[in-house]
Amino acid sequence: MTIFVFSYYSFKDPVFQSAVLPYIKAVQDKNLKYVLLTWEQKQHILSKKEIKNITVELETYNIFWKRTKWHSGSFKIVKKLFDFVVGLFYSFILIKKYNANKIFSEGFPGAIIGHYLSKLSGKAHIIHTFEPHADYMLDSGVWKQNSWEYLFLKKLETPIAKHAQHIITATNSFKKILLQKGVRSNVHVIPSCINMDFYFFDAKARNRIRSELKIELDQIVIVYLGKIGGMYMEDDLFSFFQNCLSLDSKRFKFFLFTDYPEKSINQMLKKFNITKEAVYFSYLRKEEVSKYLSAADIGFCGIRAIPSRRYSSPIKNGEYWACGLPTLIPKGISDDYVTIENEKIGRTFSKIEEISREDIEYLLDISRNKVREIALRKRDINSYINNWKTIFFS
Repeated sequence: MTIFVFSYYSFKDPVFQSAVLPYIKAVQDKNLKYVLLTWEQKQHILSKKEIKNITVELETYNIFWKRTKWHSGSFKIVKKLFDFVVGLFYSFILIKKYNANKIFSEGFPGAIIGHYLSKLSGKAHIIHTFEPHADYMLDSGVWKQNSWEYLFLKKLETPIAKHAQHIITATNSFKKILLQKGVRSNVHVIPSCINMDFYFFDAKARNRIRSELKIELDQIVIVYLGKIGGMYMEDDLFSFFQNCLSLDSKRFKFFLFTDYPEKSINQMLKKFNITKEAVYFSYLRKEEVSKYLSAADIGFCGIRAIPSRRYSSPIKNGEYWACGLPTLIPKGISDDYVTIENEKIGRTFSKIEEISREDIEYLLDISRNKVREIALRKRDINSYINNWKTIFFS
């Protein structure tokens, strides 16, 4: 069985690293191989040495890696049309060359090319992370309801879903919506999963990092891991930091791990009258994440509570839980807010101002082991291996 993996991301893109690569590495079988196509962007450029090393490593997992260039910027519609045409024909050549049996696409924008590839080649289409991407972009203010991007994606959602052999979506609530729309494809609910061998509580790392950053034993560290702006909080995030400091200016510290520009962070700190000493910010490599989460006490989910995010599955929550962090999350985000309420591994809120000192104290009393047990049950990639094999081999 040969799976052609169409990933409309760069290899080093965090989305690819968390939402695509772990699955194809984890799902292994002597009769299974992958042909992977990534779209390389300038901000994720790879050296020749990196490409060589990655290629060798991937082949140990029966993954044969091909690359093309991503185009964006000015004249976006022209460049996207170019990507579509080039992607379609290059992918078709790879499918024929490697005699691929199925096409696997990641995310809805990538599923568009995957859909037409499926029709062109006659191969079955598997869509991972099938979510209402157009609504995400609309609700967050990135697209307008009359923009060509929104209209184009929205029009294609249902036809693409109906044509697919298998759809993997993140929540039961979105599966119900697909069924209500008359989708009769095989719809599987698999949340964003992680490899628990890479994410765990590390006591030595906690002590070392807190010592290096001069964080006292009784100080509370709240961590936010992710993007800022758009679908993610901006003012509300820093307002939350400010509110905590108003409760006790000496007891709270914050970790902010993001690709948000340093200049912009400093502007936000100034806007909300937060001292630089209160916030440690950086962009972490994947291998550093578990260590710094271990040094924190509470995780914060900074996704804006827009209606469409009910159907997402934030991978950062899984990373928080795997490291034993009780989590603060807006009501209505994913199935995660329901899990947090039912399993009592965090607090949900409707408004930032609702988060009280009592909520913080409650979170500090939650056992890290209890939180990790939920992660093992809900987000461990190994728990879903049989589901993936069924999808690939059926």
